[in-house]
Amino acid sequence: MSDAAHPPKTAATGQWWVEVRGKAYGPYAYAQLTQYVAEGRVRPTTRVSDRPDGAWVEARKVIGLISPDASRPANDAAPGGANVFVHAEIRSGAWNGFMSALESMGAICELSTGLWLLRTRYSAGVIRNTLSQTLEQGDRFVVVDATRDRFAWFNLGPEVDVRVAKVWNGPLRAEAIV
Repeated sequence: MSDAAHPPKTAATGQWWVEVRGKAYGPYAYAQLTQYVAEGRVRPTTRVSDRPDGAWVEARKVIGLISPDASRPANDAAPGGANVFVHAEIRSGAWNGFMSALESMGAICELSTGLWLLRTRYSAGVIRNTLSQTLEQGDRFVVVDATRDRFAWFNLGPEVDVRVAKVWNGPLRAEAIV
């Protein structure tokens, strides 16, 4: 894709679509698109368009969408780094892509099959968004940020979302004192 074929677009207003694995998602307001950039859900190389039928360009080519410091970690990244646990069940052929993405985010140590400790500067949300782009239907994983008390997951299902929210943010049970 050359710059001459796809000149930079301006993003001031209008609706936007995001392409993920050949499928268009949207429309999104520009403000929502910038939020996705901040969360790491839209990366500089993610293809976006101001038309639902395509004319896709990389997000970094949309004037004003990606800031020059976009290579820095998004949202709540810890200045001194974070310790993150990643557990994955990969049933498709996406193992190599998943591992490549995981290794690109910091130092890793495999604790057991499908369980890693990751020392990283990225937030749980950015890690989830990056890893989820490598996987297929039926693959799933969780990310637990032990440093910042954050939890993110992919493809566990809506019923798990509800159960996790009840436990993660719920009250502590009264326990018997021994």
